[in-house]
Amino acid sequence: MKLFLYIIGGLLLLLTACEKEIDMDYRSVDPLYVVEGRVTNETAEVLVTRTRDMDDGSDPSPQSDAAVTLTSGSGVRYPLTYDSDGYYRAPGLTGTVGESYTLTVSVDGREFTSESVMHDAARVDGLYFQWLKVMGQRFVIMTFSFRDIPDEENYYCYRIYRNGENYRWNVLQDRGNDGKTIILDIVCMTEKMAEDNKEDDWDDILYEGDLIVVELQSIDKRTYDYLFSVGLSGSANTNPIDNFAGGCLGYFAAYSVSRTGTVFSYADILTP
Repeated sequence: MKLFLYIIGGLLLLLTACEKEIDMDYRSVDPLYVVEGRVTNETAEVLVTRTRDMDDGSDPSPQSDAAVTLTSGSGVRYPLTYDSDGYYRAPGLTGTVGESYTLTVSVDGREFTSESVMHDAARVDGLYFQWLKVMGQRFVIMTFSFRDIPDEENYYCYRIYRNGENYRWNVLQDRGNDGKTIILDIVCMTEKMAEDNKEDDWDDILYEGDLIVVELQSIDKRTYDYLFSVGLSGSANTNPIDNFAGGCLGYFAAYSVSRTGTVFSYADILTP
């Protein structure tokens, strides 16, 4: 049995406004540390920065003086060292399915900690585009599918990249759909948006030859709750829930990832 998740709300929203990448609004406050960490089946890396005032348009600078450690649930410690691109890494270190990990970051006399459990990967097994007509307008819909991991409670985050840049993301859970094939329909753009090609719509318009990659992350509930709150914060004008103890911003996640990709072409868009 297949589960079709149609994002009709997104269709209606796109009639009047574009669906943009969610940015976290940290407000103008005293500088705070921001820790973004992950351990996956491919890598383990952590970025430590500090917030800036809203009137400071420069990018945050990576903090190179932190002590960063990953500790497995079995008590093995992995020190991460600062790399030239601003990330802390331990060469060759990847996560193990079923293992819990604690990230500890010590900097400027403060310590921040967060925990996450790594789950097995769900494999993306299909990706295509189709036209869908709603309220007199034609929409380009990106559709991809994956098989839910059976006999357990699962949480997922999908991230869609266009030519290597963030395009869409969201989180979902498998409540009531254990072991089923989940098919997601993601709103991309209207036909009129593509024809008009206005600058305000460039973030949404797909162009002939764009490389599209779908990344599916199998995350734990703690990470899901945090990312879900990030999505809410974009519309409710509030800050997301805390993911770290110690008073920093950001989040840490252990997860497995799978990917699929395609080159966008109007000739390949399906007509139901």
